[in-house]
Amino acid sequence: MVFGIVLFSFLFVLAILYFLLFKEYAHMMNNFELLVKVVETRNLVLMRILPEIKNKGLKKEITKMVDDMMVAKRENNDKFIQLDVDINKKLDSVYSELNKSKNPLVIEELKKAVNFEKKLKTIRREYNKVVEVYNAKICKHPKLMAKFLKMRPYNTYNIKENNVEE
Repeated sequence: MVFGIVLFSFLFVLAILYFLLFKEYAHMMNNFELLVKVVETRNLVLMRILPEIKNKGLKKEITKMVDDMMVAKRENNDKFIQLDVDINKKLDSVYSELNKSKNPLVIEELKKAVNFEKKLKTIRREYNKVVEVYNAKICKHPKLMAKFLKMRPYNTYNIKENNVEE
């Protein structure tokens, strides 16, 4: 009987912790995983059309950022987001240069990249909303979060979306 009460109390405390803390964290991490998948797919399309770019410095810079993103996705959400923002800033010049291409394959890949950018715009907004809710929970229960669970606030996207015409 005592064991049952202790077990019930333990499960009750876990349920409260889940609803107070881990629910938003899990939701945030699920959104981050979706974001990573779409960004990686966009990066694959980008790497296929990158050889068509004449600006070698830009090519090298984007390739390095894509490589760094592969490492950052496992280690550091904030760095991954910053690299995505940095790549996004470069895409206007990449897309405008590739838009002049006469190669139909390049134009088709460019359209795919633009479509991924449109999807990413929505996913980034959703990620920002979820992170803001999570960060608000951390501010609401800072001692519990910081000391015992070592949870920290996460950064949101601060990005100017590309306005690329197909």
